[in-house]
Amino acid sequence: MAAEDVLASTGATLAAPPSRHPVVAEFQVGWPVLLAAMIGIGVGIIAIPSPAIGVFMRNMQTEFGWSRAEISLGPTILVATLALVAPWLGWLADRVPSRAIVAVSLTALAISLFLFSRLGGALWVYYLGFAIMAAAGSGAATLVYARVLSGAFHQARGLALGLAMIGNGITGVVLPLLLVPYAATHGWRDGFVALALIVAVATPLVVLLIGAGRGGKAAKTGNDAPGATFGEALGGRAFWVMAAAFMLIPLAAGGLHLHFLAYLADVGVDAATAGFLASLGGVALVTARLLTGFLIDHIFAPYVAAVMMMLSALSIGAMAIFGAPAAALGAIAVGLSIGAELDLIGYMTARYYGMKAYGRIYGILYAVVLVGSAVSPVIYGLAVDLTHSYQAMLTAAAAILAACAVLFLTLPRFPRSVQG
Repeated sequence: MAAEDVLASTGATLAAPPSRHPVVAEFQVGWPVLLAAMIGIGVGIIAIPSPAIGVFMRNMQTEFGWSRAEISLGPTILVATLALVAPWLGWLADRVPSRAIVAVSLTALAISLFLFSRLGGALWVYYLGFAIMAAAGSGAATLVYARVLSGAFHQARGLALGLAMIGNGITGVVLPLLLVPYAATHGWRDGFVALALIVAVATPLVVLLIGAGRGGKAAKTGNDAPGATFGEALGGRAFWVMAAAFMLIPLAAGGLHLHFLAYLADVGVDAATAGFLASLGGVALVTARLLTGFLIDHIFAPYVAAVMMMLSALSIGAMAIFGAPAAALGAIAVGLSIGAELDLIGYMTARYYGMKAYGRIYGILYAVVLVGSAVSPVIYGLAVDLTHSYQAMLTAAAAILAACAVLFLTLPRFPRSVQG
């Protein structure tokens, strides 16, 4: 006789086991995937190569005689290639085990970083290296991690995405503080070798954690999953408003991120102080991602986005007006803008469109972010080469971020019919 029947025959009742809060339950089950995403993003293809070029830019310019615009084009090629493959990666992420994509991509990234330490003076090899790195290592970006996290977390999706994205912010804090003095002592070539070793060591840990968290296989998509189709998403106004805003944010802030150390050197800031100021951007990025993730679980996400972008606009505007004394505000603005956008893409894609075509929709929105990121460093580099100053570009960046704030305020409410 079942226990329930025995208790019923004696007039007793079966006490229900204590229930867990849904948010607590999600984190208890999903923490391995969350930790994997934090580490993977922190050593991924967005977090490592481009900031490293920012650290090594002046040394490479001295050794090879390349201009800053020419050097900046390398990370632009990387990001442009990522933009081209992002929609295909989104399709792949809906169908292939995530741990397989991550394992291949992080391994390719580690190998590519090592090969960069062997660069000669041929500029076309430098550019080709970035293109190959991006194509082979695209799965080491945020798309795959966001796909897994959005399927694993519902009540605390924003917070989970925010926590995952702080991996990039931690790198933003640590990388300038350690890599600037390391490169000054050992040279930029050994700097690339050190970065390759870091990625190689992290790779098996990330893959194991994804498997342990039951995130190794993609969640159900297609007709069995709730939400809008890919065509329905592209046919709505909200998608195109988000696409415009998410392209303009990195267009304004991405180039400043890459050129920040060079800017500080131009205005006479010493290396130690410059590394400290650059690390403030990483602190702001971590803070922005945690704060944004928490807030969008409780406040309409476009409102949160508008406030973040306006704060960034005011900070970069102050830097344009006051110069080096306001450089800390510029670092914080980069962290606020870049720190918020990736949380918002993952969260708003799920809330507006559900999981039916999440990978493909996210892939397109991520691609437009990458387009803005690809163009921005070149624009900054050309502005400096032409005007010998960053002031005009900083003023334009502040205006663009203010426009993004307005765009977010025009977005509609999340549809109740979508179970994202």
